[in-house]
Amino acid sequence: MGVLIWAGILSVCVLAACWLLLRRPLRQIYEDVHVDHARELFHQQREWLEARFISALTRVDHAEGQRWESAQWEDEVLWARDRQTRHLLALVCVHFDPAPFDLMAISRHATALFEYRKGRWHVEGKRLDEVRPDEAVGRNQRFEAVAISPPPRRMV
Repeated sequence: MGVLIWAGILSVCVLAACWLLLRRPLRQIYEDVHVDHARELFHQQREWLEARFISALTRVDHAEGQRWESAQWEDEVLWARDRQTRHLLALVCVHFDPAPFDLMAISRHATALFEYRKGRWHVEGKRLDEVRPDEAVGRNQRFEAVAISPPPRRMV
């Protein structure tokens, strides 16, 4: 009977050790598979997501929504992950034209944040004012950059 108890304890310890060793690589593989799908969905839905972003801002502050509606959105997307929630983020830089009569005017910029949760892109109007996406990832400890591998080349 004592041998069975020790065998049970030993097997539980081995399983726990395997879980601790394999949990991070398995999570990384799982996240990598979902990044490709999330990127594809983002590019398919980008115009709709930007419109929803502006609508979310307009509900909170009408003037801010109009300012974002007249802004220029960059094509480039910086992919990051929220370290706390592990959700994938799409960060897009947005440029605002200076006020027409401002002599010291410079072009302003901000970063729009889109969050991928439970297989869908969510838009809440989150933004980082006066920060570009690369600055946001570099300065903010909450974000970690996601390395995106290019699609494999087809042999002809």
